Amino acid sequence: MKLDSVYTSYGNRNSRLKSVLGTAASEWHDPDFEYDEGVEPPVVAEKKFGFRIFDLKPPYPALSSITLPKRDAFGWPHGEAYTPLLKARTPSMSTRAVMPGFKLERLHQALSTAELRVLTKLAFHPGILDFREQYGIADEKAFWRAELNDTRMQRSKLMTIDVIVTYFCPRELKLKYHGISIKARGYVPDEKELRREERERKAMEERGWTWELIVGDEVSMVEFGNLQLLFGFAAHHDIPSLYSVAESFAKVVIRCSNRGSVDAVLLRVARNTGISLDDAYIRFSAAVAYGFLALDHRYDFRPANRLELVRTSRRSAPA
Repeated sequence: MKLDSVYTSYGNRNSRLKSVLGTAASEWHDPDFEYDEGVEPPVVAEKKFGFRIFDLKPPYPALSSITLPKRDAFGWPHGEAYTPLLKARTPSMSTRAVMPGFKLERLHQALSTAELRVLTKLAFHPGILDFREQYGIADEKAFWRAELNDTRMQRSKLMTIDVIVTYFCPRELKLKYHGISIKARGYVPDEKELRREERERKAMEERGWTWELIVGDEVSMVEFGNLQLLFGFAAHHDIPSLYSVAESFAKVVIRCSNRGSVDAVLLRVARNTGISLDDAYIRFSAAVAYGFLALDHRYDFRPANRLELVRTSRRSAPA
């Protein structure tokens, strides 16, 4: 099997930049098969089953219509009060990282670069109300035995789930929970890891929750870079307080001419709305986070590049 690089353009359609997205942006050639000229079989992505959190589509709930409970049904806090069971260390060779909250005022602990990419996308998903990393699930028999004996439960009796996501289901009009296991690129499970996956899936099913496994590079480097840039624009600002202004700001962006660069577009919007360019970038970030605007992550989002948006609504799924 031969892998050939293909070329893509991000932002600048005239560029000839080699893709860095690996096999997802490559095509394979069977040396034993003769292809018609110009016809090549694309790489077929592995089919996935069950509920996928990033497939969650509009309508999304209005921020004012949902109030998270202080704790879930199993006693773990929601929101800012939550503390992960495992935290990122800071050795010089570590790939672990601490990510400031975007919609929630707490630090998120990413134990790998794969986790950091997934957590960043979760932070910007408009349908996700809360996500809690390194969430603990105790063996109930071991827990009550320790309580009865007034001893500390063994750590081996406590299983941690990489992320538990809380979202609102408009069809059932209630909060729902979804567990995620995050693995690095190239993950091939052995028997031990398969048993672990089955334990996690079963634990979620027993609670009436769903579960999935996400490989970190499912969030492309282009998308991760775009979201990191948006994160930087709005860092240290109270994003929930911008919900209403982000909605009205997005309507102006959609009506505004898309001519020129991102800087040029947002400068026109800033002048129309009487705000600074810096404030325009902050509101733009909030508008993406709450689903009023959707970036096309096939392209690099940069101030000097063309603004690439997906034309859809947060209240209705794309056709």
